[in-house]
Amino acid sequence: MSDDLSSPPSRETSEESSDGTKTVTAIRNRPVTLGDARAWISASGDNPDDYTISVRSIAYGLDMFSNRMSATPRFAKNKRVTVDVDAVSILSKLRKHSGKRPVTLAGGSESTFVLSINDIQLGQSYNGGSAATIAAFYGFIAKAVLRIEELRRVGRKLDRLVVVCGGDLVEGCVIYGNQSFSLDLNRKQQVEGVVAILLHAIDTLAPLFEAVTVLACKGNHGEHRIAGKPVDLSDNDDTHCVEMAKLALIRDPKMQHIGWIIAEEESAVWADVYGWTLVTTHGDIYSKGVSGPTTERKAHAWAKNMAAAVRRFGRIGQADVLITHHFHHDEMADWGDTLWRQTSSQDRGSPGFSQATGSYSIPGMLTGVMTPECRWQDEAVLR
Repeated sequence: MSDDLSSPPSRETSEESSDGTKTVTAIRNRPVTLGDARAWISASGDNPDDYTISVRSIAYGLDMFSNRMSATPRFAKNKRVTVDVDAVSILSKLRKHSGKRPVTLAGGSESTFVLSINDIQLGQSYNGGSAATIAAFYGFIAKAVLRIEELRRVGRKLDRLVVVCGGDLVEGCVIYGNQSFSLDLNRKQQVEGVVAILLHAIDTLAPLFEAVTVLACKGNHGEHRIAGKPVDLSDNDDTHCVEMAKLALIRDPKMQHIGWIIAEEESAVWADVYGWTLVTTHGDIYSKGVSGPTTERKAHAWAKNMAAAVRRFGRIGQADVLITHHFHHDEMADWGDTLWRQTSSQDRGSPGFSQATGSYSIPGMLTGVMTPECRWQDEAVLR
């Protein structure tokens, strides 16, 4: 057997992992050296100095060695994608192509239009990146205006609006290992972008109604984390974005008809709509800590926990309508006194998740109507 490492070996395997690490294992008549490994890297067209190199040789017979050489890039090959995404500029360009629509309230009894903004996860670089996410969100709001007009034409007054902000509006930066490599916006840029699109949504929709309520909970992607753990329950970029939008809008004399209910440490918030209790929580609160074989069973178990502690959690445990998010898939269940509605996401999907599971969900924005007589009707998921 030749001791020339470049000649065809009797048995050889080679691998290259997603982080750029190269490995070759071969049976040879002598042990490999660091010089052999550097020559191997050079032969592939790379600079050996850019790699951390290790060699291993195990003798198991006369002039027979099991040799292994591995090389890991010193500098990560996948670098953070940097894209110049300006949410305000994108929205301004989109607005140029749309005119002001007249505000016409229908007659009839009072009714409330409910719209859910959730799981945008602005900052994801895949599937078109943040620019595509912003454009898609602009489209959802345009469709919401058309839906409002459609309902008023069939007799719904829609004098009130409830905007549910369901969390995961930002993508975050440290939710999982190496997340930064999959982002086109850093944390600051994500927050600025989400504030811009929230202001666009409220600027567009609020003038169409006599009264507006913004009901906001926090998501897991908005959590400020150190070493993978949340800093505290209230330090969350999702609700921070809503607070920033509030600070901007309370200075506007034309936006004084907006009320704000924004979570602090609590995982769920509620609003009274004609005596009905509308509750929203992101859904991460029961995704791991509450037992159940399905999303619906987990949500049901969590709702029962809240009802069992009603003296502490009040109307959270008395939900007539419970809107949840986090799982990115449409679901609905009528539990009797509680109607559970799990929403679609408004992000652009996760290629890794769908390729691994075969499961995916078309982005959508949940809308519905509440009246004094009916807790939930006229539902439409805008696509």
